[in-house]
Amino acid sequence: MKRPQIIRFAAFVTVLAVLLGYVVYHRTSPESQVAIPGTQAARAHRQVVNLENYFTNVRMKRDQLMSKEIATLQALTKNPGISQSARNQAAHTMVEDTQELKAEVRIEGLLAGRGFPLSAATVTSHQVVVMVGASRLTPTQVARIADTATSVTEMSPEDVVILPKA
Repeated sequence: MKRPQIIRFAAFVTVLAVLLGYVVYHRTSPESQVAIPGTQAARAHRQVVNLENYFTNVRMKRDQLMSKEIATLQALTKNPGISQSARNQAAHTMVEDTQELKAEVRIEGLLAGRGFPLSAATVTSHQVVVMVGASRLTPTQVARIADTATSVTEMSPEDVVILPKA
């Protein structure tokens, strides 16, 4: 893949991740429910909204950081003042980062389809961390989440960390 294609692909994946977060947020938003202030339903509504906001913010911050890192790496690849090996390393890192972001978005999309619309994944070369919006997870749910992460990244289940977030 040529460098301009990598940059366009990274920008596309970033936009896709933000749109996915937006769609998941609005699809799961309980705006149609009316909650009387001070009631248990109102507290539950606030808790759901806070949880949705948390996951949306995590994804947005991740995407912002990734965009900045890709811009920095792109500048390094075009800098004639650094060695060719350093430019090659920057290009390689940019490709790795893009692949990790793509895996994160795929994991989150698949988890939404498997009943976990509130999730955020972080993929590195040696570990996958998946946060899901739940106070507790059953062994079946943990297995489903781990299966999703391992199928996307081809890492072993031991390299997958699953964190419930309530």
